[in-house]
Amino acid sequence: MALHRQFVSLLVLAPAAWPCAEAMAEDRYGCEQPISIAYTRNVVFFHDDVGIDPDLIAELGKRTGCQFATSVRPRDEIWSKLESGELQMGTSGVATPQRRSYTYLLPYLYMRNKLIVRDDLGEMTSLDAFHDMPGARLGVIAGYRHGAYIDGMLRILRAEGRVVEYKDDATRFSALLNGDVEGVIGHEMNLEGAVSDRRQRERFHVIDVMPGPATPHNLMLSRKRFTPAQSAEWMRLMETLWLDGTLARIMRKNAPPQQAEGLLDSGYRYSSTDRGW
Repeated sequence: MALHRQFVSLLVLAPAAWPCAEAMAEDRYGCEQPISIAYTRNVVFFHDDVGIDPDLIAELGKRTGCQFATSVRPRDEIWSKLESGELQMGTSGVATPQRRSYTYLLPYLYMRNKLIVRDDLGEMTSLDAFHDMPGARLGVIAGYRHGAYIDGMLRILRAEGRVVEYKDDATRFSALLNGDVEGVIGHEMNLEGAVSDRRQRERFHVIDVMPGPATPHNLMLSRKRFTPAQSAEWMRLMETLWLDGTLARIMRKNAPPQQAEGLLDSGYRYSSTDRGW
């Protein structure tokens, strides 16, 4: 009889423990409320409501139970709203010291941004060569960063009035096609996605001008929403996605084989300087 009473007591108490376990999971990832997250339109990451970034967020939701309230915004607006706390997550962001002050940055792919120039500019192998062309202008996306090397040259070109900012890929590649700029910084996939006509694409060269490793692109977590311990839990989850092959599967689903492998290749994955927490 005593054993029966103990069993009944366990049945009564068990449902009460379930909300506690759920609350612990919510506290672990900081998702007691839906997480507001924004994508920016880019053929590599997010286009036509599909791509690497929504696939990543869907996988994170499945593994954590977190709910996401998604929107689509320009890149510069995403950063300003992450800083204010109006947004709590963003995707495919490049780290800077300032951005680390208001976000945790968790890398999940690595990209070699390149110089894309018109064919009629002649042979070109470096950003210095582009700089040496009098009046040549570069089109970039407002709020986007490309890594220290390329951003250093962009600061020089900006000081000379030779950088033009656009809201998205479509407008900057239209400017390139129309001759409003002589080059853009991007990736083969940006060119292929923005310029569907193969003959039109053949008017351009894609030049790898980065001397070092690829630039990490990160999941961004607002420090106004997440604690250091919660960001560490998200990082552990991201590392699991690396180790179990999930990130490789996402890249291969959304990019041609050679380019997918390039997005997975960093040379220094998950160093302490990449973690951002």
